[in-house]
Amino acid sequence: MGRIQTHFKNNKQVKFLSHSVTPIMDSVPILKEYALKQGAIDGVWNITTGKKQHIYELARKSYFAVLDEGDGGKQDFIHTENFILVDKKRQIRGFYDGTSYEDITRLIKDIDLLLNE
Repeated sequence: MGRIQTHFKNNKQVKFLSHSVTPIMDSVPILKEYALKQGAIDGVWNITTGKKQHIYELARKSYFAVLDEGDGGKQDFIHTENFILVDKKRQIRGFYDGTSYEDITRLIKDIDLLLNE
């Protein structure tokens, strides 16, 4: 995420959002510390948490980040290295493996394409 943030840090149209999948462990102060360690620029890359059921519902029904079903309860767990590109109209434009240099390169190119639409 740092590589992408660096590429677009001066573009006000591009924002990055990371969701904690373990809100019981990831309090706001812990996420703030993580953000500082990762070099997250406030207002460019936001790292959030919330109620587990809501986060998991977003992952499954809005971002389609995972295919398995669950209820966001104690035994439910989601973790993915996927980055999801969402345009200004809130439409998903692509899925990328956040651990793959090639996919991140493709994501940067796809964001550039969106900015030129």
